[in-house]
Amino acid sequence: MNGWIEPPPPQRGTGCFGKGCLILVVFVLVLAAAFAAGTFFAVRYLRTSYFVTAPAELPASNATDQEREMARAKWYEFKRAARAHTAARVEFTAEELNALISAERELRGKAFVSIQGNAARLQVSIPLVFSRLLRGRYMNAECTVQSDPDGDPANAHITSVIVNGKPVAEDVLDYRGPYGFRHYLGQWSDQVALKTFEVKDGKVIFESRSSD
Repeated sequence: MNGWIEPPPPQRGTGCFGKGCLILVVFVLVLAAAFAAGTFFAVRYLRTSYFVTAPAELPASNATDQEREMARAKWYEFKRAARAHTAARVEFTAEELNALISAERELRGKAFVSIQGNAARLQVSIPLVFSRLLRGRYMNAECTVQSDPDGDPANAHITSVIVNGKPVAEDVLDYRGPYGFRHYLGQWSDQVALKTFEVKDGKVIFESRSSD
């Protein structure tokens, strides 16, 4: 069939979600960890007053099986080049990102991306299973993502953060402690040898570093 790309071989481990292959999803997990890192009483307050008991209904991806496999193959090819310390560049439209999300069991139905010009909008609905006190609750969140003018992944601009209908101060994402968003983002960038991250002209663009 024309246009068909052979899917990558099965990967052991936790796949796209567990390894943090989508920079637009990382911030939600870190934000949840930061909220839950407080005292027992803070977690109890968040459970009863902040987090909700029902997931948000996100738009569904209309990607076909072939489009999902093509998106996965595109991403894995980029990761292979990055791991080999070879300069590589990959571009994703919103449709391709949503196809990639729907191709991953851990992400399917939990995130949706839209892009307008040089800004991406991320919507997520994540079950909070990392804490016994928060089980049965959900983080339904959305934000706007713009790239740094220099393309530095660690300085990506995350604005208009709303969690379960309530605005969140943007400076919470600039906390640089062990649970800080920038700390985790830097770790992930190093893991995949990411050189630049851009949201530009309706696309998300990744470039990897080379060993030269």
